[in-house]
Amino acid sequence: MEISISEYDGDGELLVALLEELQDYFVALDPLSRFVRLPEYGESYASDLVKQTNGSQGVIYIAKVKGVAVGLIAGIIEELSEKDRLECVSSKSGTILELVVKEHYRDNKIGSLLTRKIETYFRERDCDVIYVGILEANKRASSFYKSSGYQDRLVTLMKKL
Repeated sequence: MEISISEYDGDGELLVALLEELQDYFVALDPLSRFVRLPEYGESYASDLVKQTNGSQGVIYIAKVKGVAVGLIAGIIEELSEKDRLECVSSKSGTILELVVKEHYRDNKIGSLLTRKIETYFRERDCDVIYVGILEANKRASSFYKSSGYQDRLVTLMKKL
């Protein structure tokens, strides 16, 4: 399978479709049933993601197989705030905002290729750490990132009232 990876070219429909698939996955996976995907979700989030990556030295990469989009990764670069510098080692961090591979194409190393691509992007811009947040119930993502050298760092707990 020949996989090509390139920067996002502005095809909004492609971005919307991939982000909606990711959100649907979260909805199905969520043990507390807190996630939903309203009809306007895809367009709204795609627009926000493009703005966020454009405004924070970020990037969106699209993976394609035979010209068909099968995955994406998006990330931004962040500097520590003045407050954070008082309590953390000074660093420049990359943050992976989203990683999605269409279900039919999973287990074909597409996620690994996308992750390596964005890690290179961050490294070339002098980032010294990378953050990624995942839904705790997403054991597949946790296993994927840990096998790629990522470690648990912060945990957010939630209680349904």
